[in-house]
Amino acid sequence: MQVISIVNLKGGVGKTTTAVNMAYELAVHHNRRVLLIDADHQGNASKFYGARASTGSLADLIEGRAACYVDLAQPTNYRNLDVLPSDMSLLSADLSLVAAGGSARRCLSDLRDAIMEDGAYDCMVIDCPPAFTAASVSAIAASTDIIIPIKLDYYAIDGMRELLSQLRQIQTITEVHIAGALITQWRNTDVIRQGETWLRMHEPCPVFDTHIRRTDVVDKSTYWRKPLAECSPRSAATADYAAFVREFLGEEAADSGTQI
Repeated sequence: MQVISIVNLKGGVGKTTTAVNMAYELAVHHNRRVLLIDADHQGNASKFYGARASTGSLADLIEGRAACYVDLAQPTNYRNLDVLPSDMSLLSADLSLVAAGGSARRCLSDLRDAIMEDGAYDCMVIDCPPAFTAASVSAIAASTDIIIPIKLDYYAIDGMRELLSQLRQIQTITEVHIAGALITQWRNTDVIRQGETWLRMHEPCPVFDTHIRRTDVVDKSTYWRKPLAECSPRSAATADYAAFVREFLGEEAADSGTQI
């Protein structure tokens, strides 16, 4: 089973947008049974799909108030796609993970193993918080693939360096596979093109060929709480996320028109 964590230490780079749209693409257009896990206490992925943490959340699983993910996963309006929600209660649950010491990183690995045993889902997509919390370390430890969305500006690239440094530290205790960096909010400008060239030449991780183009449709999608393909099926960002998922799955080369 694939476990895909969407990770970045910096906000505003399209982390949650990538998580909710990748989960949708895998479920609806690739017929994968997907559990989207909101591991960010802000709960934006949960709110996007209308999942209510008040009826059960990731914090309940971490702190032992819920015995099984089956009691927590909530269906969405889209086939094959469920959400395990979160809210601010995840902050206190994160302290519980820290107190658990070395066993903390097993939390989401145990969840993964239970899902695999049941054969309930084909993929887990985890929206990680923009910080290295115990919950995010647990998510990374459970992952088969890590995707790093990045906006091409100095602060985001600098934050990516710090993220890669932290991931290297985690590699000392568990295997970490970085599938690649995904360039978001891409525009056809000299500065962006130069930034992309520098990123591909100097960063020690793969960079996906597909770019996610900058468009106001993304804002409309979050306001309407609908995946891009449902909100604006002909938009550039919709085509880009579809191409990105195909590239990630190795089905075909990126063809979204996002080449330089």
